Amino acid sequence: MNLRRTLVSAALVAAVISPAAMLSAVPAFAESVSTAQTQNDTASIAALEKAQADASAAVDAARMRAVSGRANFETFKANPQPYLMWVQRAKEAAEKTAGVAAAANKEAEAAALAFGSAKPEELDKARERMQAASKAANEAIDADRKAKEAVTVAEKKLNDVLAAENAKVVEAEEAVPVAIKAYQAANKAYADAKAVEYARQEAEQRNDKPTDKPTDKPAEQPATVAQAADTTASTASTSSTKPTAKATAASSQAKSTTAATAKATTGSTTELAETGSNPATPYLALGSGLALSLGAAALYVSRRKPARSSS
Repeated sequence: MNLRRTLVSAALVAAVISPAAMLSAVPAFAESVSTAQTQNDTASIAALEKAQADASAAVDAARMRAVSGRANFETFKANPQPYLMWVQRAKEAAEKTAGVAAAANKEAEAAALAFGSAKPEELDKARERMQAASKAANEAIDADRKAKEAVTVAEKKLNDVLAAENAKVVEAEEAVPVAIKAYQAANKAYADAKAVEYARQEAEQRNDKPTDKPTDKPAEQPATVAQAADTTASTASTSSTKPTAKATAASSQAKSTTAATAKATTGSTTELAETGSNPATPYLALGSGLALSLGAAALYVSRRKPARSSS
């Protein structure tokens, strides 16, 4: 009989203490999760703010590249050295070869006329002159053709360089709206994150108001359930009222033990009530009430049997 009473008492103490310990651990866990979430949000907002600043700097750099590129291109276009110098030299050489070719052609024509009107004794000399003039004219014409080709090559190089420099300017100018679009996206992301953080802080401030905090009623629920169990037990008893008084005393003792345990664990009964902000609190409170009811009923039965045997 003593062993049975010892086991029942141990079960009652465990039923009283365990739910209070679990309830005291819930707000600490919620606080750690909330702190970690706040730190993550702060780091994310800081990263978005840095991205916004980088995008703004990229816009300024793109605009500077476009303006500087356009100014450099205009300066180069006015005097594109050394490509312009190569074109000028090629043209000068072509002018000289053109003059030599014209003179050689004139000499070849004159030699041909002289050969046609030469006397028989002068034919050999006239033939040699005509052949030499014709050869010189051909060489001059070939040199003039090459000089003109050199002018074309030099002009093409100049045009290619101008086109390449202009393409760089166009590319730099087209990069400006792209950078502006990226900055707008970064700015919107940062603004949205700040709005979400502001809304979260407003919600936390509303939840932290004293008027919004739950009362101490949830902490008294286990005692109410225990009293219901005692009432049921007293209804079932028909022999005497003495066991009912003992059960009522045990219920009062369990209620005081629960309040003392909750106060020692969480600091005050108000702090135990504040755990209602966690979704698991209603289930823990219900389990605590059921445990108290079972412990009170077991204590009642264990003390009622000796009373029957004595009677």
